[in-house]
Amino acid sequence: MIKRVILLTSSFPYGQGEQFLETEMKYYNNIDLTILPKIKSEKVRAISTEIKVDDFIANHSFKSSKFIYLFKSLGDKTFYKELSLSNFFNIKKIKFFFSSIYLYEMYYELFTEYFSQLEDIENVVIYTYWHDEATYALQSLKQKYNYKIVSRIHRGDLYQEEKSFSYMPLKKQFTDNLDALYTITESANSYLEKTYGFKKRVLKVSRLGVEDRKIVSKKSSNSSLYILSCSFLTEVKQVDKLIVSIKKLSQKNRRLKIVWRHIGDGVLLNKLSALAKREFEGIDNIEYEFLGSYENWEVYEYYKNNPIDVFVNTSLSEGVPVSIMEAMSCHIPIIAPNVGGVSDMVVNEYNGYLLSKECQVQEIVDALSRSDFFKQDKIRKNSYNLFLEKYNAEKNYKIFVEDIVI
Repeated sequence: MIKRVILLTSSFPYGQGEQFLETEMKYYNNIDLTILPKIKSEKVRAISTEIKVDDFIANHSFKSSKFIYLFKSLGDKTFYKELSLSNFFNIKKIKFFFSSIYLYEMYYELFTEYFSQLEDIENVVIYTYWHDEATYALQSLKQKYNYKIVSRIHRGDLYQEEKSFSYMPLKKQFTDNLDALYTITESANSYLEKTYGFKKRVLKVSRLGVEDRKIVSKKSSNSSLYILSCSFLTEVKQVDKLIVSIKKLSQKNRRLKIVWRHIGDGVLLNKLSALAKREFEGIDNIEYEFLGSYENWEVYEYYKNNPIDVFVNTSLSEGVPVSIMEAMSCHIPIIAPNVGGVSDMVVNEYNGYLLSKECQVQEIVDALSRSDFFKQDKIRKNSYNLFLEKYNAEKNYKIFVEDIVI
């Protein structure tokens, strides 16, 4: 069993991103773990004192100009292979390629320098949190240093359709020299195999997860419906659709008291606050509040101390939302559209309602109209059971860590 792991992150433990790693770090018992962030900042999150943080890559990145790395790429077969694989019909697409190839060359140089100072590298597992240019460089160096390399892949580094010109530079070239690529949904495996040509043997599903806080959220009285949403207030989250849907529901059922709370803020806070005020004006069976940004522990405190009948997500685009995992762990049914990995989280009429990708207002209204459904103990327990099966951090991360160090 390999007990020395080097974890390459975008910035963790610096900054605010890669939140799932905060939980994952708790399961590296008796393992020599070094975190290697690509960038760093003043904010540092608390991690175990037994975990080392090495700033080598962060301190040495971009020490040469982009043009120097681009010039070096002209002597690399990777450059010419990409030219043969891609149709560069637009000058902007070429720029994406140049940005990618220079990062690849930079990381190749940096890792070569980094590994020259390490001992016993062949007994190390390199674990990259993103399958990007840094990982490609590590794949290229694998035969030279003979380490084990595994990678996670999420969303932004997975779906080419979500990139400009549906172009993911270099990805098709780096399907080999990888011991395992961990996805978070079964559908992602099929996509990787079909789109880029990854072999089935390297593709493994390893879902992310949140901790079970043993919270059983309360349901409201029969004459009311308590709705919670939690997201940044941006265009892609489509909270305006939820506002319009709540208004239509109130008109459809005048005797139902509707209480909506939203956790989270963002650039659209003022606009959406004004929309809610305008849409709900004069309607006496709606009560609402924008609660603002909460720390993670405050979200759970809210779940513990307030009735919540249903959690609603109306986003146009998602990966595997942590907000839905957290709600499920607290026995809360879900309404959400069939985007990203949401179909793995919401089973229609089992623990909630799975909407279409378009997430039409009338769909939301029809789902919310089933207020009695969300208050059934069986349905609420179903949501928790699905969480235990798929998104329980203790189970998922123990299995994952054991798998990568074998």
